[in-house]
Amino acid sequence: MSAFEPTCSGAKRMTFRGKWLLIAILAIAAGVAGGALSMRKRNAGPPPSPPNAGALLIRRNEITLSGSVEPQHVVTVGATVEGNIEAFLADVGDDVFEGQVLARIGSAGLESTREQAQSDAEHAQDQVTRAEASVNAARLEASRADALAQRSRLEMDRAQKVYDRQTTLHNAGATPRIVFEKAQSEFAAAQSEFETMDKAARAARESLQEALNRLAVAKTDAARKAAQLEESQTAFQAAEVRAPAAGTIVGRKGEAGRPAEEAGDQMFRIATDLYALEVKLQPKPDELARIHPGQEAMVLLLDLQSAGMQGAVTEIKDGVVTVEFAGAIPGIKPGMRSDVRLKLD
Repeated sequence: MSAFEPTCSGAKRMTFRGKWLLIAILAIAAGVAGGALSMRKRNAGPPPSPPNAGALLIRRNEITLSGSVEPQHVVTVGATVEGNIEAFLADVGDDVFEGQVLARIGSAGLESTREQAQSDAEHAQDQVTRAEASVNAARLEASRADALAQRSRLEMDRAQKVYDRQTTLHNAGATPRIVFEKAQSEFAAAQSEFETMDKAARAARESLQEALNRLAVAKTDAARKAAQLEESQTAFQAAEVRAPAAGTIVGRKGEAGRPAEEAGDQMFRIATDLYALEVKLQPKPDELARIHPGQEAMVLLLDLQSAGMQGAVTEIKDGVVTVEFAGAIPGIKPGMRSDVRLKLD
């Protein structure tokens, strides 16, 4: 045996031990992995049920239908005279007040007639004003003339009494002739003055009466012109389409230059209350059979992306379901698209 034999034998023994050590480590690792897999299977529990089984059941009892938001309370208005639409003065979405002019029907002739009638009425009223001023002046003159005539009458009566007394005395030879002649002259002057004043008073009264007659004629003419103005004003206003109530315009028909009668009484649709709203739906026949009035609904406005609003089915007619709700959210406008969810019976 050589000197190297012991060394080789030791190396072989070392290699054999390393192999057994590696096998032992692998066996331990396999046992740990098996135990972990066993624990995972025990903790996994029973296999899950098919996904969305409850959701499918709910969806079979609930439907979502789409529609447009419309106001519940709407008034309509159209032209009351024939003619072409001259101009629209309001459009859909505008807020209007009662009596506001919304459109005009071809009324150029009516407008010129109204302007002429207004001018005539103003001229007639001016004549009345002038006649009233003349009457006032004539009344003052008549009053002044009557006062002068009355004063001259009193003076004549006094002079006549003196003259009568002096005549009696003169006939009896009891008064100087010069005194008698003076009384006679004064009476004649007073009588002449009275006649002049009385004539002037009569003329003043006649002038007053003439002024009153002219005033009566002027008032009659003014009344006639005022009636003509009112008629032309009524005709002109009839050519204006005015809002019958305050609200928001939600619909308009017709076209400028086209006959107004084509739009009928639907030229304008005005919503008088944007709080009371509704949506009309058209469900399938099988769905319609499971819907009834009073059924609760949830209205979702797609444009606003807001929370749903509670509503209820109020009418079912000709296959159309009407759901009413209160528009409590700012910004709701008629015509907005909405989804309505209904739980079917």
